[in-house]
Amino acid sequence: MTRVHVALLPRDGFFCKDGRGWFTSASGRGHGIEWPWPSTILGSIRTAWGRAEEDRANTSFDPNAWLTRTAPIQLGRILALRRPHAAAWQSEHVTWPVPLDAVWFEEEPELHRLNPQPPELPTLGREDDAAREALWRPSPARSEKPVKLPRWWSNADMAAWLAGKPVPAPARPALCLVRRLQVRIGIHSEELTADGGALFSHDVVETIEPQAEWAIGVEASIPGDALPPVATLGSDARPIRIEPLPKNLFDPPDELLAAFRQGSAGLRMVVVTPACFEKGWLPDGLIQHGNEYRGRVAGLGEVILRAAFVPRPMHISGWDMAAGTPKVTARMVAPGAVYFFERVDGRPFEENEARALWLSAIGARTEEGFGYVIPGVWSPKRSNQ
Repeated sequence: MTRVHVALLPRDGFFCKDGRGWFTSASGRGHGIEWPWPSTILGSIRTAWGRAEEDRANTSFDPNAWLTRTAPIQLGRILALRRPHAAAWQSEHVTWPVPLDAVWFEEEPELHRLNPQPPELPTLGREDDAAREALWRPSPARSEKPVKLPRWWSNADMAAWLAGKPVPAPARPALCLVRRLQVRIGIHSEELTADGGALFSHDVVETIEPQAEWAIGVEASIPGDALPPVATLGSDARPIRIEPLPKNLFDPPDELLAAFRQGSAGLRMVVVTPACFEKGWLPDGLIQHGNEYRGRVAGLGEVILRAAFVPRPMHISGWDMAAGTPKVTARMVAPGAVYFFERVDGRPFEENEARALWLSAIGARTEEGFGYVIPGVWSPKRSNQ
């Protein structure tokens, strides 16, 4: 098996359908997601390798052969990339989902941090889990409603945020992907006229901007030495180009390592690809000990979960191309979720742990690219401090 680092460039845009059916509305519209799920990216890699293998063997694989031959292929770390046209790939082109502990108030020059603190009042939920009720909660610096942040951040902003440094308010225009509606209609083969019963539409996410283009950075383990230069992605198999990618784009930024070099009393763990945990929002390895969740996560020593800022779950499904059946829908933690930890023994988190945690995977289905996280420093503050 060879580990490759490549960029997938969907220069014709992409349509990656969500779990809703085609007829969830009277118009027969297919709804797409803003960024491909890791399982969709893995399917693209497997298809690209499999088609090239068919050409080399001068044959066509049946469904069983597809499953057998592509089963060893695994997906590793995944990055969102955005670069100026014709530029060589560099670390500054990495783009990240905005973490949930960042808020911005109108006309403020910098973002505010949602620092969790021990609870003073119970929640309005069911009181059947003492450890959940004892989790620390966000303490906003201001009482007014914050402005909605964009989904994507630059590499420089994310590195500064994880290192505990100030981050300026989002630039205008914000980093975002443009979505448009593609309308299609069937044609009667005999009359060459439109078939009104085959009229449908779906979303297309455009990846080409006037000054830049988006891509998907992928680390994958494949049989052989390389992938073909062209592949397909998404529900309508739009063509994508495959380019080699420098391996150092997957390395942690120096700014973050310098912050951990001084030791950090607490740890923030930001989810950057959908995470699949057995207990829903709670990372695998943590169990209830009285009023706390304790356990071992991502190879760390025993830690205490102090807070969890988790958005609504994502519903991940898909289509099994070999079996010709839909996949089981899974509820996963969405990118941008943030978990806050302290060590049981009180020791700080240091640089070697930050290196090990950078783009490491936790939870289930990690071989498909799910569950990747990145670390950040955190200074826990009790209510009486």
